Amino acid sequence: MNTVEQEVEILNKIGLHIRPASLLVETARKFKSRIWVEKDGQVANGKSIVSLLLLSAEKGSKINIKAEGPDAQKAVEALVKIVKDKFGEE
Repeated sequence: MNTVEQEVEILNKIGLHIRPASLLVETARKFKSRIWVEKDGQVANGKSIVSLLLLSAEKGSKINIKAEGPDAQKAVEALVKIVKDKFGEE
């Protein structure tokens, strides 16, 4: 099974609140791969808004996005791009 992961920093002012979490989940669900987001040892299901919100990822937090499956590379690239683009905010 193909596994890909990449660390990225939360750059938007408010951090990973409901709207950015929804955007990540909406994007993650387009992929067949299993997706996780990890912050400080806490792991969240990348396809669950509640799970992502429980990470309490504020501006400056570093998260690790990991995907396992046939489209893992594309999934991680798409999710990292969203985070780097500040979730379309600011």
